[in-house]
Amino acid sequence: MAERVGDRFHYSGAVHIHTTESDGTKPLEEIVEIGRSVDLDFMMFADHMGLSNREAGLEGRYGDTLVMIGYEHNDLDDKNHFLVFGSPDVYVEDLHPREYVAAARADGALGIIAHPIEKRNDSGKYPPYPWTAWDTNLFDGMELWNQMSEWMEKLTPLNKLLMALSPRKSMVGPTQEVLKRWDDLSLTQRCVGIASADAHAFPVDLGPWRVEIFPYKVHFRCLRTHLVLREPLPDDFDSARRVFYDSVRNCRVYISNSRWGCADRFEFHVERKGETATSGESLDSHEGARIVVTLPSIATVKLIRNGEVIRQIKTSRLEHTVDRPGLYRVEAWRGKRGWIFSNHVRLGRVEA
Repeated sequence: MAERVGDRFHYSGAVHIHTTESDGTKPLEEIVEIGRSVDLDFMMFADHMGLSNREAGLEGRYGDTLVMIGYEHNDLDDKNHFLVFGSPDVYVEDLHPREYVAAARADGALGIIAHPIEKRNDSGKYPPYPWTAWDTNLFDGMELWNQMSEWMEKLTPLNKLLMALSPRKSMVGPTQEVLKRWDDLSLTQRCVGIASADAHAFPVDLGPWRVEIFPYKVHFRCLRTHLVLREPLPDDFDSARRVFYDSVRNCRVYISNSRWGCADRFEFHVERKGETATSGESLDSHEGARIVVTLPSIATVKLIRNGEVIRQIKTSRLEHTVDRPGLYRVEAWRGKRGWIFSNHVRLGRVEA
């Protein structure tokens, strides 16, 4: 159910969910009920190289929860994973990343790079699946924070048991490398930054015990992607899905780790001469503009312009008079752990 914050409507949900149609461990209907039990407003499913759940007619509204089904494409080397929502079908397997990214754009589908700078041991059972095709810019966005990737990148033989029993404790935040790539890209193109559960609920054997890593409910109580709209989503599913995809494509988004507190009432906007702009929006000039940030509780707030921190303060409310044009965003941290990350607001003429 939408949360009204000021003059905007906020929705929170989970992105990048796998089912038994690929390498997840529960069927879609069962996962949806888990998501509804923790009040997800939307769920975005993306099984590997298949749309069987969509073909079975499982997209739609489940009570107040919007369920959308895309898929996760990869190249023949199992690299360059790409979330595709709204394509007419699954693209053929032997395409180069440039080709399936271009095909998604041509079809008006929403295309998001998955775990773009994933790093872990290449020789293990689960090697990294990074994005290497940076010679295309036809994608709509990228995962800033992938829950499963961060967990696996930190896994060692010594911490395996602790990490399995308390997986949310490993979550720190997007890496500076990912954030820099995103900030740099955003100077020249729209590039939405999202958070992804990458939910599988893998069972892992730890000696005599079998432990489910990140059960779906645990996933859904951690990383959330939030949509910020001027009007509530339409009641009609097809219309709501279209508005949803367009809004994500236009960066009307912030992300949070709900492990550190509900972020539904987070607010970040810029005021200027009776106009306001929030994540994904812009104002023609920076002159006379004022940034306002409101948090549900006290945290360390970082105000960032063109990728550089220009102000940092521990507070629940920040106001800042803008003195330069640029691309502005906000981060909120609880100690050394990331809590909330906004998308950008563009003020005046921005130069790369």
